[in-house]
Parts: sequence; structure tokens; C-alpha cells
Amino acid sequence: MARILNLCAVNAGIETLIIAGIATEIGVESTARDAANRGFYVVVDSDASSSGDKEAHERSIQNMKKLFDVLPTEDIIKVF
Repeated sequence: MARILNLCAVNAGIETLIIAGIATEIGVESTARDAANRGFYVVVDSDASSSGDKEAHERSIQNMKKLFDVLPTEDIIKVF
């Protein structure tokens, strides 16, 4: 998570980050871990994230389920 994004989120009073993107096993997972380390409540959008390597994507999703809420978009919309 870039320093400037962290500063903007903190200054805006944001406590929860919903994370999605490409290269689940690289970009999404590392951003989620960094955000959690900075004190944010992290939610990963499982069906708005993907990878060219389907097995790596699934492995990463399973890893993140141990650490964060990992939900499909439909459930995120209902909750947030």
C-alpha cells in the first residue's frame, strides 16, 4: 500500500479497505497484508480479483481467508 494512499485514507478517517484487482497472488494479497499491518480492516473481493494462474489465485484466496474477510461482490454490497 503506497504511503500516499495510507496518508489519504488515515486523514479521511477510513478504517475499512475493500481490495480487489489483478494478480491475486501478488498485487491483491500483498496490498491486503500491508493494509492490515497498517491497522485497516481488510475485506477482499473474491470475484473482482483474478490471475492468469488460476491455481495461484485459488491458493491466495484460501491463504487470505485465514487473515481477512474474503467475500463475493454481492455480499460486500449487502454489508457495506
